[in-house]
Amino acid sequence: MSTQTTHGRRSVDDRRFSRYDLFLALLPLPVLFGLVGATATAAPLSAGAGLGSVPSVLLLAYGLFVDGPSAPGDD
Repeated sequence: MSTQTTHGRRSVDDRRFSRYDLFLALLPLPVLFGLVGATATAAPLSAGAGLGSVPSVLLLAYGLFVDGPSAPGDD
């Protein structure tokens, strides 16, 4: 048995992009840059993806632990 709850309707103002949407959009970019760099040079693709993943992991860790999401009203 499942129940469905509604939490109200979103207004037009709620459709702005948040800082966390930006974090999610930026996560794959360093890996892609690493892959493109490895393709353009003689470096192996695994090295490019590995080196490109380092900034992605740092960005993810920053978004989760340093400036993590919080519920409204939490201080």
